[in-house]
Amino acid sequence: MILRKTAYFAVLLFVFVFASCQSNQVDTKLDPSIAAKQVINEHVQMLNAHDLKGLVAQYDSKARITSSDWDGVIFGPQGADQLYYQVFYVSPDAKYLVDNMVVTDSTIVIEYDAVGLKEKFNSTIRFDQRYCSIFKIKNNKIASEATYANPRLYHAK
Repeated sequence: MILRKTAYFAVLLFVFVFASCQSNQVDTKLDPSIAAKQVINEHVQMLNAHDLKGLVAQYDSKARITSSDWDGVIFGPQGADQLYYQVFYVSPDAKYLVDNMVVTDSTIVIEYDAVGLKEKFNSTIRFDQRYCSIFKIKNNKIASEATYANPRLYHAK
């Protein structure tokens, strides 16, 4: 009888431990908001490194890109290449300082300052431009980007 109760207790303990392990399993799929945030964190790192090739690779082939600094709409990696080539040419030492990020499942909004030289390396004119960019992420690629500048925060020194 004691052996039967011990076996019964051991089975109950096993079921309880097994059920506890099953209910606390970690979902192996990456949370979409974490994945989207990772894409944009890498994007900002590549902006600061002026890594044109890396930035271009982040864009989906049909990505829609708009910017208040650029006329019209450009698309995909080719459009990103045109845009960032110009940005890096105009300010070869610019740094991008993100101070606010809002993250949802697939949309990231970042507010940041771009600080650097204007027009060429040895220029004595510096700028500090305030930006806000809205990114839509799909399959770990940038599906769209809309960037807006606040010209009232432009400071030539």
